[in-house]
Order: sequence, then structure tokens, then C-alpha cells
Amino acid sequence: MKIYIVSGNYQYDELFRSMGHSLVATVQAADMVCFTGGADVTPEIYGDKAHTYTGYDRHRDDDEMAIYNTALAKKIPMVGICRGGQFLNVMNGGRMYQHVSRHTGPHEITDLETGETVLVSSTHHQMMMMASEGILVASSALGGSREWFDGQVARKDVSLEDIEVVYYKKTKCLCFQPHPEFPGYEYTGMHKYFASLMTRFFGDKS
Repeated sequence: MKIYIVSGNYQYDELFRSMGHSLVATVQAADMVCFTGGADVTPEIYGDKAHTYTGYDRHRDDDEMAIYNTALAKKIPMVGICRGGQFLNVMNGGRMYQHVSRHTGPHEITDLETGETVLVSSTHHQMMMMASEGILVASSALGGSREWFDGQVARKDVSLEDIEVVYYKKTKCLCFQPHPEFPGYEYTGMHKYFASLMTRFFGDKS
């Protein structure tokens, strides 16, 4: 596939090239658009007040919403990594747990279809709260606290199931919260798992 990477560094380039894909410079030339890591998604977009620890970039969100709408209009599949996955979740009607604990180190996630357990990276302090149309692909059970707003009302509890990977079939959006672009032998399984999800949801078009 021809991949258009939004705001990514060379590690994203190497990830997709290692999978046999090529890179293009415009959305119009792409078979897939990849949204990458970075600042939190602006809570106003999903109708919530900002948490004390939420740091967002509204300018970036506005730019990426325009790219998202272009890809959607052209029916181009999209994949989001870390912040990018959270962004796609919000674009599909989801919200965010705006501050979570126990997500800043490597941990295992479990694929709900295959039962496969994979060691993944983790650097985020937020977690997806998926919309009803989302398909939960993989989760973990880290047992950390999570904080969010229902509009203006603050909420906090302990998570029994942490949402890690979500797929939105209607818009062909795959939301992958870990960082498959991270190098390292310990993440070989994560790289293979990410590639397997690309095949599962988008076909073998490398």
C-alpha cells in the first residue's frame, strides 16, 4: 500500500517500509493515511472539559480533522498510532479517559478474537473511551485509575478493562494505542501483531 503519514518522524517511515509499503506525499495519492503520536486531543472536540493534566494542540487537531475529512470523503482507510489512534477514536464519536495510571511502561495486551497476548510499548496518560460503533480488538487489565469528564462533571474510578485497540468498520479506521514504530528486539511481537491487524482489516496490499 501507499501510505501518507501525518506528522510522523522517521520511525514511522521505517515501520511501514519494513512491512513492504511505500510512502507518498499527499492524501490524494494514498491507499491509507496514518495519524501519529503527540499531544492529547482537544477535549472540546468530544464535548468535555479539559483535565488538569491534558495538554492539547488545537491547531494540530484542526489540521488533522481536515485531513481526516478528505480521507473519509475519498473512502481511504486510516490507521492511528498512540495519539493518532485516540484522534481517530474521537473522530468516530468516542471520548477519552483524560488521565490514567499504569500506562507509561511496557505491558501485555490480549487480542479478543485470537486470544494472542503481546508485549507492547506504552507512553500515554490517556485512554480511549470508544463509541458504540467501535469494535474492541485488544485490551489489557492494568487495574489503574482513570479520570474523565462527563461534560463538566468530573469522574474517577479503577479500570477493569483497558481499551488498547479499536476498529471502526464504517469508516475503516484502526486505532492502535501502543507504539509499533518503537525499535527493539523485545517488541518484535508487537511489530508482527500490528502487521497482522493491517492484514486482518485492510487486506494484504503490501
